[in-house]
Amino acid sequence: MKIQTVSGLIDEGDLGFTLIHEHLLTNPPKVFSGKDPDLIMDDVDKAIQELRRFAEAGGKTLVEATPINYGRDVRGLTEIARRVPEVNIVASTGFYVAEAFDQRFSEMRIDELAELMIREIREGMDGTSSKAGVIKVAAGYFRIHPLEEKALRAAARAHLETGAPIQVHTTHGTMALEISEILEEEGAELRKVLLLHMDDNMDKWLTVKVLERGVNICFDKFARVKYRIPEEWRIKFLEDLIKEGFESQLMISMDAGRRSYYKSYGGGPGLEYLPKVIVPRLLETGWDEKLVKRIFFENPREFLKFSPRKR
Repeated sequence: MKIQTVSGLIDEGDLGFTLIHEHLLTNPPKVFSGKDPDLIMDDVDKAIQELRRFAEAGGKTLVEATPINYGRDVRGLTEIARRVPEVNIVASTGFYVAEAFDQRFSEMRIDELAELMIREIREGMDGTSSKAGVIKVAAGYFRIHPLEEKALRAAARAHLETGAPIQVHTTHGTMALEISEILEEEGAELRKVLLLHMDDNMDKWLTVKVLERGVNICFDKFARVKYRIPEEWRIKFLEDLIKEGFESQLMISMDAGRRSYYKSYGGGPGLEYLPKVIVPRLLETGWDEKLVKRIFFENPREFLKFSPRKR
């Protein structure tokens, strides 16, 4: 089975240690970046520096989760992949929250949005031959805007046509059940759905309800001490979920979508933080190598493989 990167198809066995949800290059709409310039990550050389640190720490694959309407830079990603061939880069098609929709995308019908995503998966993105390997859509904070629902339904249809997996941005871990319901209504395979940022809302009842539906969840807010949530809480919550039998549905990343998270921009802790700091900590606190491989190698591999097209 193959996995689709910006440089072409790779064998699933070549995936290695994977960060399932990250950002290398983003130039968001002014509604976001005008208020917070830390979100602008537009330096290819700095992204390369950061990715090389990740590779030196044992990293092998990174899913770049910047969608169409959040300032994606396909040519920049292709250049990074060419210059850092030791790391696989999987790029995203799809759409961020309602505020990121311009008039053109706002006016498109569900099927038109789906057709655009299908083209980017099958033919290439932004006039290049680099193809998307994952679909990324989003929902707002305690609400799903009509534009977001349209994108969710379009994502499900593109997924069913191509077999590509779907990542969904939840805003602070809200609307997870509702997102799952919409995708299921459209016939999406929930085992190929990954709900992001679920450690922003460490509500065990909700999290278990979501996992029982069959979706995957991502804890991707590590290195957020400034929000007064220590790593210990995330690790303990993950251990509770593992004890309840959900280990095959869990993934970990950093969502390092700000300059201030990158050493190359003068911040930290950098993309090497999970393999270099968190994994040794997990092993020290009782995780075995098999469990680490399940979370960082096997679960991302199973998620990123395209599912057979339904006919």
